[in-house]
Amino acid sequence: MAALAVSFSVSLAESRIPDHPADPLLRPASGSLKAGYSTRYEFRGLIPAGCNQTAPVSLDWRSDLNEHYSFILALKEELFPGRPAIDLDDETVVDLGFQRKLGKAAYAAFSLRANDGGLAGLASERLFGNSSTTYEASLVLRRDLDFLPGFYVQGSSAYSFYGITGWWFDMCTGSDSRLTENLYMGFKFGAVLSSSYWPSGGNGWQALYFRVTASYRLFGDVFVEPFAGLHWLGRGGHGLNRTYGETLVKGNRWVTGVSLVYSF
Repeated sequence: MAALAVSFSVSLAESRIPDHPADPLLRPASGSLKAGYSTRYEFRGLIPAGCNQTAPVSLDWRSDLNEHYSFILALKEELFPGRPAIDLDDETVVDLGFQRKLGKAAYAAFSLRANDGGLAGLASERLFGNSSTTYEASLVLRRDLDFLPGFYVQGSSAYSFYGITGWWFDMCTGSDSRLTENLYMGFKFGAVLSSSYWPSGGNGWQALYFRVTASYRLFGDVFVEPFAGLHWLGRGGHGLNRTYGETLVKGNRWVTGVSLVYSF
């Protein structure tokens, strides 16, 4: 299992369903419920070998405590219709934490993650002989760029303190824009790297990725959201394969999918 961290903030960056113009300043409950399909399984920007046909279901929840702080919760389940090469049937992720507004265009989020299964669980069992659970604390900072409307930059740092211990970093920039009354487009370019997380040969730049997402309002607060992305394996990712003597992760892979999203 894997980590308590920052997934809620990350998921909002990936799929920023626009706020309603009439939304009150403080909302006791807001977020999104998503169900969809993806051609490949992704773990921190890495594409594990043989993992295809992923059906993810996720819930992102935010409750505003006051004008500065919000409670955040994210639940994610990924099902594998086929039996992938890393011998997993599914993965469950739970995030729990708090978010603080740093101004109109910025926030910081801190949370803990518990992640069951996945590449981290597989490596944890092989390295330490323990269960496949990793626990993690994470901090995310995001800033919307006032001088470039619609653009943002985001960075996250996470430390795994059980299972495979060590640091993980994720940085990205992107844009979200409204094209028509019901159509929104966004793109994101980012990089992931690790320090002391994997054995020494597998740390460094793990991967670069690029993703384009469209959100089209079907009716009310229900959206259909297709996406397409490309991942390149970095020096750290290649080093990870060399460390284990087999292809645990692959680079230069397209990932496509579609989700049905209810925004509330």
